[in-house]
Amino acid sequence: MTRWKTVAVTAALMVAAWVPAVDAQTTPPAPAPPAPVPNPQVQQDRRELRRDQRDLSQDRRDVRRDRRDVVRDTRDIRSDRRDVAGDWKDIRQDAKQLRQDKAAGNSAAVKKDRADLRQDGREIRGDRRDLSQDKRDRRGDVRDLRADNRDRRADRHEVNQDKAKLYKDKKTASK
Repeated sequence: MTRWKTVAVTAALMVAAWVPAVDAQTTPPAPAPPAPVPNPQVQQDRRELRRDQRDLSQDRRDVRRDRRDVVRDTRDIRSDRRDVAGDWKDIRQDAKQLRQDKAAGNSAAVKKDRADLRQDGREIRGDRRDLSQDKRDRRGDVRDLRADNRDRRADRHEVNQDKAKLYKDKKTASK
């Protein structure tokens, strides 16, 4: 008898599971609720906000790049100043050697010392030229950095305005 009860209960459960499935297949689906009509002003505000945020992130990248350029130029200026100082040291040593060779009456050494002095003079002029070029580069990079910071602040202001407009338009659309 227990076996018959088990079969009967199992059959009842299968029928209970089968009837809603059949009913779901035969009845048409319920109509979807109407989609909310998007407010074109909200969409426009979102587009402007995304555009301004992209501009802002580009300005941040520009500022970082300009800062790296300024640091690199500052490092180059220090290096050029060291080179100039080293060249002056060479000139002083060559001048001292020239005086010693003149006092000793060694004409071949005097010729060599004069050639060394000329070469050191050329090197110092080249190093000074590099130094002045690096200073100009740094000034230009600082100018770019300031301009990019101004752009970043302006874009940040636009982003904030667009967020406020979007909030206002969403609030009016929901009423």
